[in-house]
Amino acid sequence: MVLVNVVRAVVFVLEKASRMRIGQAWDDPALDAALPGVRAGRLDQGLELIRASRGDNDLRALRVQELARAARSHTDALARLPETDPDALLWLGAARVKHAWDIRGASLARYVGHDRFARFHETLETAEPPLRRAAEALPEDPVPWAHLQWQAIGDQAGRPALDSIWRELHTRDPALYAGHHGRAQALCTKWYGSDDELLTFARETVAASRPGDPVTAILPLAHFEIAWQENDYTGHDADEALRARFRRPDVSGELIEAADSWRTGSRPHPFAPEAMHLFGAAFYYSGHHSRAQTLLTSAGRRVPETLPWAAASLTPGRRYARARRELVLP
Repeated sequence: MVLVNVVRAVVFVLEKASRMRIGQAWDDPALDAALPGVRAGRLDQGLELIRASRGDNDLRALRVQELARAARSHTDALARLPETDPDALLWLGAARVKHAWDIRGASLARYVGHDRFARFHETLETAEPPLRRAAEALPEDPVPWAHLQWQAIGDQAGRPALDSIWRELHTRDPALYAGHHGRAQALCTKWYGSDDELLTFARETVAASRPGDPVTAILPLAHFEIAWQENDYTGHDADEALRARFRRPDVSGELIEAADSWRTGSRPHPFAPEAMHLFGAAFYYSGHHSRAQTLLTSAGRRVPETLPWAAASLTPGRRYARARRELVLP
C-alpha cells in the first residue's frame, strides 16, 4: 500500500506539472464551485446540488458521482444527515461505493491482497441499504440503480443480479450515460461478459441513441476496454496495440459513423467532454487527426481519470499532453 501511495503522489506531481485537470472531464460550473468545500467536509452545498438536479438524470448522475468521490472520506458525516432524505441516502450510498473501490484499487484481482479484498467487501455491504432506500423513496430516479450496479459488480453479485439492476435502470432512463458506462464495465471479459457481448451492447447503444447524445461514446469506450485488457495480459507496447486496433477499417468506420451521429445535432450535456476524449483519442490512434483535433480542442485540458488516455500510460495527463503536442493543439 505504501508503494501505491508513492506512485499516486508521483503521478499527481507529474499531472499537475502538465496543467491538466485530471478526473474532471465534465461540464457543470456549479459542481466545480462546490467540490472544494465538500472535500473539506462542508456538505450542505453538495446536498443542495443533488436535490436541485432531480429530474435531470444525467446532471444528477454526474453530481452524485463526483460529490461521492469528494466526500468519500466523510461518510460518517453523511450518515448523520436525515435518514428520511432520499438525496442524502443516495449520496451516502454512492460515497460508500467510491470509498470501497478506493480500498480495492484499480489493479487486476490477482494483485489485490486478501485483507484489502475483505475491507473492500465490508464497505460495499454498507452501501447497498441506503441506495435501496433512496431508490424506494424516489421510484422514478435511475441514479440509485447506477450506483447499485457498481456495488453489485464489486460485491460479485453475479450476472443475474446485474441484469436485474440493469433492467431497473434502463426502464427509468434508457439513455443514462453513467448507467451505460457501468453496464459496459459489467459486460467486460474481466467481470461478467465477453468482448463480443460488450461490443454488441455498445453497437446497440449507438443504434438506439438520439442524434446529439454522447452516450454513443460507449462504442469507443468498449474498444478501449478491450485493448486495455489485452495489454494487461500480453505486455505489448500500449501505443502500438491501440494504433493497431483503431486503424482497423471496421473499427475506424463504425467510430466515424457513431461520432457523426453524435455531432449531428449535438447539444449541451454534462458528460460531453468525456465523450470528446473517447472519440478524440480513438481518432488520434486511428490516424484521423483532423477529427481528433476538432474534438480534443473542444475537450480542452479537463481529462478523464482512466480511459481513454490511461490505456497507454500510468500518467494519463502526460499522455494526453503528448497527443496535444503531436496534434498541434493550443
